[in-house]
Amino acid sequence: MPETPSPAVAFLNAFPFKVEPDTVLACRGDRIFPGLQGLIPAADTNERSNDGEPGLPLPPTAVIRTLAVMSVANKAVLNKNKNKNKNKNKNKNKAAGGITAQASAQLVPAFELRRLHQQPSVSAFTAARRFCWETLNILAPPGPDCTRLETTVLLSMQKRDRERARRLTDIEREATISVSEFTRPLHVEDVAGYSATEGVFQSILTACEYVGLIYKDKFDRLRPSHFEPLLRPLLAVPPHAAFPSNHAFQCYSIAFAFATILPEHPATDELARIAQNVAENREWAGLHYPSDTQAGRELARRFAPYLHDAFGQSFQAVRAEWT
Repeated sequence: MPETPSPAVAFLNAFPFKVEPDTVLACRGDRIFPGLQGLIPAADTNERSNDGEPGLPLPPTAVIRTLAVMSVANKAVLNKNKNKNKNKNKNKNKAAGGITAQASAQLVPAFELRRLHQQPSVSAFTAARRFCWETLNILAPPGPDCTRLETTVLLSMQKRDRERARRLTDIEREATISVSEFTRPLHVEDVAGYSATEGVFQSILTACEYVGLIYKDKFDRLRPSHFEPLLRPLLAVPPHAAFPSNHAFQCYSIAFAFATILPEHPATDELARIAQNVAENREWAGLHYPSDTQAGRELARRFAPYLHDAFGQSFQAVRAEWT
């Protein structure tokens, strides 16, 4: 026995429409479906249709009222499910430590970047051409002869297939630096109560990426594989210059910042070791020269005071979490 259609389906079938370029016209439809028995009044008709023919039945008020009730009911169910999922996700984040919201809110540390750009000038209406942290005294990249020697080192590293394969998983994971690389050795990964720590780490990564790109543009050093075609990088080569290594700059900046906040913490040496390992993995991947890594570390050391000044309040919040 055929299944009886719902009132909504029956209504749509009983009152079909055709769509014209500039209007929507009702088509002739005079069948009454079982689902609409008792809902469609017999007397509701137009006197004359648009094309001069006898009018078609108007959409029954009772059916429209029924559809409206169904629509409201469906919307209520959807909102109820939406709120249920929202509360479920909220509880899930709270159970996981409640730290993801703080980190996502600080993906762009606008306040701290603004502090970096607050440099006094002679006139309040004259913007400084360059800020002090843009002109830090780090050694320029070596010349072609030394670069050739560095590519020789990278070619020898490329031949060590076993060591390269051992590092490959870390290299791929570290292509985009995650805060968990630094919260894990601190034993606060997915632990509640350390949102300021994770937020500061994420903000430092973002701010240092911005500053590092300024220095990359300043020195504009070719990537190793662009200088030596025999090199085969393990990852896609980034479109920006090589010097200094932004991975080294970002990771060492976190290590130096945490050492400034909590110099007595035993994990400070471990954070520096992780920063060095991440930077070296970029060399094993064929993306950076050793001198890029050294420059990234030196830039982090010289930029640390400016980072401390810009993130001073956040540093205090981190220390409060640990004391």
